[in-house]
Amino acid sequence: MRFLIFLLITYFLSLTTSFALGQAGLDLPALGAGVGARPLGMGGAFSAIADNADAPFYGPAGLGFNTRQSITTMQTRLSTDADHYYLSYIVPAFGGTVGLSWVQIGISDIAQTSNEVDVHNEVQNISLFSYYSSAYLLAYGRKFNDHISFGLTAKYLTSDMFGLAGGQAWGYSLTPNILFRVGDLAARHLSVGFKVDELVNYQKWGTETIEQVPAKARLGLALYQVPMISGTAAIDISQMVKSGYSPEVATGYEWSERGLSFRAGYNAGGLTTGVGFRVGHASVDYSCVLQRELSRNNVHRVSLTGTW
Repeated sequence: MRFLIFLLITYFLSLTTSFALGQAGLDLPALGAGVGARPLGMGGAFSAIADNADAPFYGPAGLGFNTRQSITTMQTRLSTDADHYYLSYIVPAFGGTVGLSWVQIGISDIAQTSNEVDVHNEVQNISLFSYYSSAYLLAYGRKFNDHISFGLTAKYLTSDMFGLAGGQAWGYSLTPNILFRVGDLAARHLSVGFKVDELVNYQKWGTETIEQVPAKARLGLALYQVPMISGTAAIDISQMVKSGYSPEVATGYEWSERGLSFRAGYNAGGLTTGVGFRVGHASVDYSCVLQRELSRNNVHRVSLTGTW
């Protein structure tokens, strides 16, 4: 197992050093906003953890080590006046665990303006339209043994600009994932996850335009019971599998005891913070996230979760 981990790390590092610098991301708003207040509070460095209902999004292989049902939900109003919705449910089935998730970014009453100004030097509103970007996720994870799990997430993607001809699109993508854990579930010390987001993807618009994005490789590491500062530290390194893109790094930390958790992290958008409360089968998580792509200000996220 150590040899396999070494091969994965070596392969990923060879990818990150062979590509030129340059930054870009997926043009899929529903996937780019992130989900779950807990992982977002950790800067999104969650692919090597993926131990809750957020696993279909961050790391489906984590489902293989899950033995309980869980449901989580989140709704956020971004400062761009867009609404962000998220719902995810996981359940042990078919010898592993199945996850179903829905993510949507939507904004209504967008004004379509004229190309020319009127006599008062003002643009004129021609019509109003709405835009919705949705992702429906079906994930499955199954452990090979007590240390290795495999997972796959299939995504059905839709985009809809109501009121605009040809403004509708549909597509799909596939994300395979493998997760290694050193130690047992109660006292594990290290997790290593590797996945390739959008390894296969396709999106077609009503104008007959077809879009495909480069796959993104992600290596995640999580250290548990970190010496001197008890808690979990994680780091995710991502790299577009195409020349001209620079690697992205996300880091996070979580301290938990007696149902109370504190989190902090950093990603390309900036610093993140969070806190969580768990009582019985229910938990509430909060995070404050700066996402420059979707918001000019800090965005507050709250997730409600039930596990049984």
